[in-house]
Amino acid sequence: MDNNLIKTSIHFKPIGPFFIQKHETQNLYLFTSNTLKVLIDLPPVDQFMLFEEQISTYCEISEITHLIIQLPSLSLVNTMRRLNVDGFKGQIITTQPIKEQLLKNDISKDIETIESLEYNLFLEDFKFSFLPMQFLPFPLMFMSYEANLNALCSSTLFSSYYQPDSKDTDLKNLVFAYHKANMPSSEYIKDPLKRIRQHQIKTILPAFGTMILKDIDQMIDYEYHLDFYNTYQVFKYNDEFVKEFNYIEIINHMITHLKIHIDQDEIYDTFSKSEFILSKKPLELKTTSLAGYKLWNAFFEFIYAKKGLVWLTMLEPLVKQYNNSFGLELPTVYMSKMVEITKSNEQLQKVNKELEESVEKLSNQVEETKDAILRCPITKLYNEQFFRELLKKDLTTPVPEHKTTGYILIQLDQINELNKRYGKETGDEAIRNLAYQTTQVIPDEATLFKQSGPGIILYIQMVSPKTINKVALKVRNAIRDSILFIEKVTASLSIVTLDEVSPVLTTNEKIKLIFTLLDKRIHFARQIGNGEIVDQKSILPVASEGIILLVDEDDINRNMLYRIFNRIHFEVKMAASVEEAIAIVDSYPVDLIISEINLSKMDGFGLKRHLNESKEHANIPFIMVSHNKTLENIKRGNVLDVDLIIEKPIIPEELIGHVKRMRIKRNNL
Repeated sequence: MDNNLIKTSIHFKPIGPFFIQKHETQNLYLFTSNTLKVLIDLPPVDQFMLFEEQISTYCEISEITHLIIQLPSLSLVNTMRRLNVDGFKGQIITTQPIKEQLLKNDISKDIETIESLEYNLFLEDFKFSFLPMQFLPFPLMFMSYEANLNALCSSTLFSSYYQPDSKDTDLKNLVFAYHKANMPSSEYIKDPLKRIRQHQIKTILPAFGTMILKDIDQMIDYEYHLDFYNTYQVFKYNDEFVKEFNYIEIINHMITHLKIHIDQDEIYDTFSKSEFILSKKPLELKTTSLAGYKLWNAFFEFIYAKKGLVWLTMLEPLVKQYNNSFGLELPTVYMSKMVEITKSNEQLQKVNKELEESVEKLSNQVEETKDAILRCPITKLYNEQFFRELLKKDLTTPVPEHKTTGYILIQLDQINELNKRYGKETGDEAIRNLAYQTTQVIPDEATLFKQSGPGIILYIQMVSPKTINKVALKVRNAIRDSILFIEKVTASLSIVTLDEVSPVLTTNEKIKLIFTLLDKRIHFARQIGNGEIVDQKSILPVASEGIILLVDEDDINRNMLYRIFNRIHFEVKMAASVEEAIAIVDSYPVDLIISEINLSKMDGFGLKRHLNESKEHANIPFIMVSHNKTLENIKRGNVLDVDLIIEKPIIPEELIGHVKRMRIKRNNL
């Protein structure tokens, strides 16, 4: 068909303008032919009646064959519902995030993404190409170019503020004012402008303000030479006048700063195969599964994991500038003294040029060792040791009135069964899934750490006690309903708040009390059932002298020792085999173990050998009893750091004396 005939049978019709604010108007565009009606974007829901009135002069809503949604909006779902009520049955073309939002709300099933269409939509009368815009000002926006009419639906690019009866000379100023107010930086418009230059454009149809029908090349050149950077894009105030930081924009500023020192390809390659999806041209953060302060914190943790402290040192002045100028909290990694230590180490490398290569190699090894020490290898979370060091600083920080700090210990109820049934690898995967699932539901102000035991510690600062309990309930329910685990699991949680800790205690005493209460409450939660949440309001059992584990195949011996220690207020756990003993030690904070040497499958020495492999369990006082207290057994016990070997028959008073002395000695450590 002759291209001229096509052009005479197709048109575009402006729909609007719709007033968003006093000087801001939105435009829609309807591309029509004999058989097709293609609508570009949607009005705000409060302007829908005006939209119905205007579009009715061209067609019925039920006649719209395609809807291209370039701009996300807060009222998108409600507007789509109104559109469907009016009979819309056409195909929707948009981005993947908007598609997911519409599907989630059961808006439509006939949705294609511009990615799945390979950025082109060729219809009978129209040829649309979709041009990505990155962050102008929303992530994953795009423009639509129609080749037969040479018309560019430019979204926010070339948009302007509305000014009645404005002259051509005023338009550029209105365009500049709109861009500076709504876009983070002039750097972001360079790449889409390069894409635009690849097409012959006769008409520019912006989403806001005035259509541009002439002097197209001059306007494109004007846009290309705009120069601005908006520091006020860093944050905005919500309805409660609380700052909400634009973390993606801030991180892109960090990436721009890195480009001063680091080759762009190296930066891009560093973030490949990570949660941070970067575009190459321009080099900027395109998308990520993270959000809020978790995104901010994870970005620097990733840099530290991949590049050590070198890149962190480059970014440190800029990070501190955001902290000083806007009150943006420093990432956790900058709170550690590791930064200062490594910076000093790097200065030494510069001074001693002759040893540069060897020092760099040694520095890398040190960083790997530090990372291994400070992070759990399974979950990649900072470990309990790091958390305790962090608390030494945080516990000196005053807490506002009506606010508190919460500490929540989370443990899977079925972890021992999973290890036993499927093996250690599956058990480790369950702990990893526990950390991941928890991360998905906790608020931005919460942080996770790996407990020295089989659990996760959730740390949430400066919130109300009610919020802490809501978070705990949300985590408990999310784990219960999760499909990540090999089988259905539940989690028990214990809660401690800063209100429970006496201010007269020293910092170390406060930390000890917090962890003691967490352990006692999680122990009680596991005793009373699965999926329990225990806090200071829960009634705990009467305190005991501690927990003793008795390991003996002989029921008579076990029961005799049980009565002895139960009478003097010890909580007694009993096991008939090493396998049962290990399961108990993994589940309870055992204070002392008394084990027979002669056991089936694995003897008492085998049990002690297994415990020695765990830093957590190696120091549990260990007493062996046997009818054969031989020199060989004594030597084997010394090698394995067995505390005492007693010969049967046992004299109760002698054993009680040894146990009490060991308890006193351990408590004084």
